[in-house]
Amino acid sequence: MALLWENLSTQLDSVRSSATVQIASAQNSDATFNGSKTRQQRLEMALAAAQKAGNTVMVSSLTAVLEGREPKVEFPSLPDGIKLQ
Repeated sequence: MALLWENLSTQLDSVRSSATVQIASAQNSDATFNGSKTRQQRLEMALAAAQKAGNTVMVSSLTAVLEGREPKVEFPSLPDGIKLQ
């Protein structure tokens, strides 16, 4: 277990010491956000990305928000050994 923590520590040190990397290079890329998009546009972009990724839970949640409904998310039941506090 100690080896895992040492490995994590080494990785974090290398991340902290690395140079800043620009996320998106294109100005008109869907990956960029400069504050000019409305909430509706950002939700539509997120919905398109969720559909492309095939994330059905996110698609149904974003669709509900875009339609003005409260999203309904059903979580799987917990195993018998796990208790909520």
